[in-house]
Amino acid sequence: MRYFFEYFNFFTMENRELSREDIIGLIAEFKSEVRKNLAKNDFFNGKIEELSKLLGELPVSVINETPEKTRKPYPLSQWDNIIIDVIKENGKPTTSKEIYAKAMAKAVAMNIAMEEGKMKSKINQCLVKLTNRRHDLKKVRYQGRGFAYTI
Repeated sequence: MRYFFEYFNFFTMENRELSREDIIGLIAEFKSEVRKNLAKNDFFNGKIEELSKLLGELPVSVINETPEKTRKPYPLSQWDNIIIDVIKENGKPTTSKEIYAKAMAKAVAMNIAMEEGKMKSKINQCLVKLTNRRHDLKKVRYQGRGFAYTI
């Protein structure tokens, strides 16, 4: 390993050239490292084969002992319901601009309105939750630029 570290220290030292002996030493060190890694590789491949055979011999009930956990879907909030209602009432893919305008009007009517910036942020969070996490909405390409949301 001595040559190995000297090789990397070479790049930090100014005006140092590798001699013939240094190069031969580095080659020998690198070959040694390759042999060690090949031996490790063979060892681990053997262990993988042993464990695979052991897995094949185990009864199926032992292999599938841990049941798969199912997550509850994220609950719908008032804002989620407002957004879903806006898209259903529109009856076609709806852009986020249209969703913002109609959802803000509904929020004012339901007395849950906030500042405009906070409402836009809340609507955006709900759109992400409904499309990416719950998969209640789908994003579709919309003419022009951007996406529209549909059920």
